Amino acid sequence: MISVLVSTHGSTAKGLIETTEMICGKQSQCEAVSFAMGQSTDDFQQQLQQKLKDLQSFGAEIVCFVDLKGGTPFNTLVRLMADFPNIEIVTGVNVPMLLETFMQRDDVNLPTLLPDIIQAGTQGIERYNMASMSVDESSDEDF
Repeated sequence: MISVLVSTHGSTAKGLIETTEMICGKQSQCEAVSFAMGQSTDDFQQQLQQKLKDLQSFGAEIVCFVDLKGGTPFNTLVRLMADFPNIEIVTGVNVPMLLETFMQRDDVNLPTLLPDIIQAGTQGIERYNMASMSVDESSDEDF
């Protein structure tokens, strides 16, 4: 099973995992690490290192989701790649990405899963307005 780490500014990481678990059930080998306002980057890095060590004990493959390329969670994980060369980082985390990951991570390896994660994340972004709603009313989806 591919392990999952979600790291964001503020409490978004925990909320994204909880939201996704409402849809697909409680997940194991899944950790949230939030970068809190006022937290030192050294303290944050230590938190990430510990969670990565915990997840590494389950196996080699770890996908790390972050909110923003260039932000502290992203930059810290990039620095940690020297100690954890088995991680992959995916930016712009959203619920469709996590759903795709949780549904497939038992059955495939990470290089196979990554394109599906990115596709799910981008296809989960759409614009709706009154004109589009009247054209395609049959596209209602319930979760």
